[in-house]
Parts: sequence; structure tokens; C-alpha cells
Amino acid sequence: MSFPSKTRSIGLVVGYLLVLGVSAGHDHTTPAKTACHTLSTLLGTDKVQSAGGAQYEASATGAWDLYNQFDKPTCIIFPRNSSDVVSAMRTIFHSDAHYAVRGGGHSAMPGWNTISNGVLIDFSQMKAFSYDPVRDSIFIEPGVLNGEVYDGLQSQGVAPVGGRVEAVGFSGLALGGGLSFLSPSQGWACDRFRSLDVVLTNGRLVTATRTNEYSDLFTALKGGGSRFGIVTRYEVDAIHVGTAADKTYWGGSINYVGPTSAAAVVKAIDALVYSNKDPNTVILTTVAYLNVSGTFTTAAAATLFYNGTEAQFKQVFADFLAIPAVATNLGPLSYNEVTKVLTPSQSPGIGPRATNVNVVCQTYFSLGFASTGTRSYNISNNPYKYGGSTLYPGQGLFEKSYNNWLNFSINFKDEVFGTFWVITPVFQSQIDVSRAHGGTSFTPPNGAFGYLEVGEVLSFGATKISKSLRAGLDLLYRQIPRSPGLPLYLNESEDVQNAVTTYSGYEKLKEIYRKYDPTRFNVRRMVGPNGL
Repeated sequence: MSFPSKTRSIGLVVGYLLVLGVSAGHDHTTPAKTACHTLSTLLGTDKVQSAGGAQYEASATGAWDLYNQFDKPTCIIFPRNSSDVVSAMRTIFHSDAHYAVRGGGHSAMPGWNTISNGVLIDFSQMKAFSYDPVRDSIFIEPGVLNGEVYDGLQSQGVAPVGGRVEAVGFSGLALGGGLSFLSPSQGWACDRFRSLDVVLTNGRLVTATRTNEYSDLFTALKGGGSRFGIVTRYEVDAIHVGTAADKTYWGGSINYVGPTSAAAVVKAIDALVYSNKDPNTVILTTVAYLNVSGTFTTAAAATLFYNGTEAQFKQVFADFLAIPAVATNLGPLSYNEVTKVLTPSQSPGIGPRATNVNVVCQTYFSLGFASTGTRSYNISNNPYKYGGSTLYPGQGLFEKSYNNWLNFSINFKDEVFGTFWVITPVFQSQIDVSRAHGGTSFTPPNGAFGYLEVGEVLSFGATKISKSLRAGLDLLYRQIPRSPGLPLYLNESEDVQNAVTTYSGYEKLKEIYRKYDPTRFNVRRMVGPNGL
């Protein structure tokens, strides 16, 4: 797949100025209408669509989380290149319009990738990616999903450090830090940035690298999220993972049912995070409390791989293999096959928006619960909510958080379809790689830890969180505080937790934000991470 070169069109800038002058004579009742009228004239109605447009409805309802599918943007911009984004942001900025930006659309934060009475920039038409063997790097546009780039480059034996779920967009994942099945040996996704083409809030296009005049912006975008500008092209390191024929991994998934097995999984992941020194070790553990045909059941899943032999796999994951399982799917895998283990399509009846929950739902299908009608229950029609914490192992914190989460789940089972407790380990090897690549905006202290995600799949048809559930979530977050000095993971924490304020580089981030957005336009006109 070819990648278009950067475009800086003087004609578009002149056109922008002319159109803005003409639009001043029209009666637009809101800034968003002004921006949409200007951009429609400037970019054309194929790129700027209002309600009734060919792509408008699919985009307006296309966000991953149900809560973000009800907003109706004044118009939706479908840019094809950086110049279109420059024109869009200049117009939005000078019109003083509210706006939102969507890459892959995978966020449970209301308003982070959609908007009413504002302009939505939808990158579904900017999906190019390519591998440059001379630079040994990969170029990625902001509309690309992880699975698209994995599949598209597997014949060349390379992949970016990208997300664990194919349907998640690369852009949002990486800007939030980015956890990957490659992370233990290759760092966070943002550690592998080489250069970023960024459209600033005022519409200026710059290229940021680790060593040029925009190096501070480059660092801010390594985990700082959407506040610092819109990245229209990523250049990232190419990781040589092998082709489909290279079965270098051993692993897959193990499913468990029942509170005894779930508690054993919690104990096993705590011990592994505490003791493991091997960067070839990859694991994601999920425990869920799920409503199966009216009965709540505790289940767990370990998604685990070793970049090596079967014997090495069995040695590293001995504790998990010793827990009685109801379904085991293990074997030799290529890296591309590793990236598909969490693919929702492998779970019958689980809709395309499912992620962590689907690995435990697979358990019920494998046990024959499909005959109860669960198979037709599509949880993509249910809204999600999730928050997080960051915990050191070996101190009883994993078990304490699990018990608090389970107590919350039992108390609020009438308001949810299910809840989940998820641990992603961050081994010292990952921290070492990150530091070797210049660190991030959230660089943690040395010492392995676990990212904890606690989430809820709300009941079908729920349009908002009840006051009691909101109070319960706030209490749960207080009961699972992060370990001192550790940052929250932006991509797996709720907006009210203010993840950016927990970063080691928080004060520097505020300084960088003031430099690149002195009027605080992004904070005033776009919903996103709090704290800046």
C-alpha cells in the first residue's frame, strides 16, 4: 500500500482566506455552522458532510462505545491528507467551533471521539501505511486499525509496536502510550515513534522528532493523548517479527470458571509480575463476573505467549498451567496469529466492539452455554465504562483490588451485564527499553508493576450511568489507589481519574501545552484528557 507524500498547498490556504471572507456575510447561528459552511466550500461536499450525506450516518454512529453513538455532529470532515486537516483546524480555530477527532474510534470516554453541535474530523479515509526497507521504518496514517497494518505487512515480516486488539486504531492507542504483545521486549508503542507530522491547534503543520526543534512536542505526544495537536502521519520503528510461516511464539489462551480458579489466576499473575525477568514473556489476564442467562458466574482467561519454545513456555507459565481449566487453546504461532487471539470474530455472538470481555465469554460458548441463548446476545449493543489503577506486585495489592472489584460487581449486578478485572504486566525489560528510547511523558520509576483495568458492560439499553453506580465506581477507585509514583494508563482509565496528572512529566507537559496552545483552544473546545 502506497503512502501519499506530505502536502502543503498554497492554493488551499488562499482558498481558505477567500472563503472565510465570503462566509462572513452569511447568517450562521453557531460557530460550528460557520466552520462547516466554510469547509464545505473549501474542501467540497465529498469531504465535508452534514446529516443526509453518504458517509455521515455511518460515521455519526460508528464509535466503538454505545454512549458515543448518539451525538450528531454539525458536520463531519473526511480528510484525505494533511492539507485537509490544516484547512479544517484553521477554520475550526478561527470560527471558535467545538470539535472532536476520531482515528479508530475505540474509547469509552463520552465525547472523546464524537460531538454534537460541533465538527467531527473522521480519519476513516486516511488509512495508508507502508514499510520503508531503507529506513527500516513504517509510515502509518491516523485512520489505520492495528489489524490492517499487521495483515498488510506480514508478508514483509515486520510490524509496528501496536495494539493487542485488531479493531483498535493505532493512532489513539499510541498517543495514550500503547500496550502491545511486543511491549515486554520493545517498550510502549510510543517508544517507537521516529517522526510525527502534527497539525497544531491553530492549523500549523510541523514535523516533530526526538532531536529537532519540536522535540518537546515529540515527547508530549508520547503518552500525552490528543491535547497537543492532530498527528496526520506516524513514522515508527519496524519490528522484525517474521512472516506467517515463522512460528516463533508458543501460546494462546486458557479459560477458567469459578471463584476458586479466578482467585488462583489473581495469585499467579501477582507472582509472575513480581518474579519475571524474561522479556520474551507476554501475558494478559482477565477475570469477569458475567450474567449468563440470568445467573452471574465468575470466569477468567489468561492470554499468554512466549517468544521461544514450548518447554520455555511451560516453565514460565507453570502456575497458570496448574490451575484447573475448562478450555485450553495453545500451540505454535506466528506473530500475526498472536495478534488475532483477541479478535472478537473468534467469539460467536460477541459483537465487533468487544475486547477483554470476549476472551472470557469464549469460555461459556466452549462449555455449551450457547444453547441458553447467550450466543445471540450481542454485547456490542451495550455501553462500556472502565477505569484503572497501577499496582506493584508482591504487596497484596492485586488481591485487595480483586476483592474490592468483586464486591462492587456483586453489589451492582442488577445494573450491569458483566464486569471485568484485567492485569497487564509491565516488566522491568519494558521500562529499560523505554528509557533507552528517550522515555515518555509518563516514564515510570524502575520496578515491575501491573496496569489494572476495571470495567463494566452496562445493561442493554442503558443510556446513562445511575447515580448509585456512579457513586459505586468512585468508591471503587478510592479503594484501589495507584501505588505511589506509578502513572495511570491513559487508555485504560476513566476521564474523572485525570490520568495525565499522575505522570512523572506532568509539570513539563503543562509547560509544553502552554507553548503550543497559548489560548487553550483545545481544552476549551474539545473533550479529552483532563489536567492541562
